[in-house]
Amino acid sequence: MKRGLWLAAGFALAVVVAAAVIVVDPFSSSGGDGGESSLQQTLRRMVLQPEDLPAGFVSGDEAFITNDKAAESGPDPEARKALLETWGRRLGYEITYQPAVAHGGDLPVQGANVSASLYKTAKGAGQSFADAVKTAEGTDWAANYAGIKEFQQEKIEAEGVADEIVWLRLSGLQPGTSGADALLTDDLIFFRIDTERGFLRVLASATETRDRAHLHSTVESWLKTLTRNVKDALPDAPAGDGG
Repeated sequence: MKRGLWLAAGFALAVVVAAAVIVVDPFSSSGGDGGESSLQQTLRRMVLQPEDLPAGFVSGDEAFITNDKAAESGPDPEARKALLETWGRRLGYEITYQPAVAHGGDLPVQGANVSASLYKTAKGAGQSFADAVKTAEGTDWAANYAGIKEFQQEKIEAEGVADEIVWLRLSGLQPGTSGADALLTDDLIFFRIDTERGFLRVLASATETRDRAHLHSTVESWLKTLTRNVKDALPDAPAGDGG
């Protein structure tokens, strides 16, 4: 089983199947908007907010992701950074959410990962979107989910909520160690709205159902809220890199 790390501006993912928390690498200690640029404040508004999620969910790691940070995990960081700059990438932001330890709510969601990055032009954001989708669709997800039974990869229809969108649903049965197998679902949603490229990942595990679409309405609702947040924040995005 491969432990995972998702970085918003690149596409560095090895799937976390057994862990309950999706982790980002927080190189920034920002914990509020004090002293932040208008660009940073705008990016914070372009993700799901705590009040957008059910009671019992708490925010985890968060980070502003510069081009240097986004490029460093690749095989050729300098070339990747140059590509990001060619696209006009300005800055990204990522945050995770998970149920509180003591929360035993109705949703089987283990974690949610949300990111937003801004570009100087819609064309650049579209190039970044196309690159992320190409990488996702070319990934051997079955190999990442070694040990999962009855693995499936689906492409979910989601037209009308963004200028461009691709929604992948990965699912399968995770063998139980002392009980029933758990249905694992991992929804990966890439989208672009004007000069913003966004991402939403929702990881869930449930033993009481075999319906691979059992969380569809929940994830769809979160996606609609997320894209609405992006559209509301876009008019306030500063023109310069620093805000």
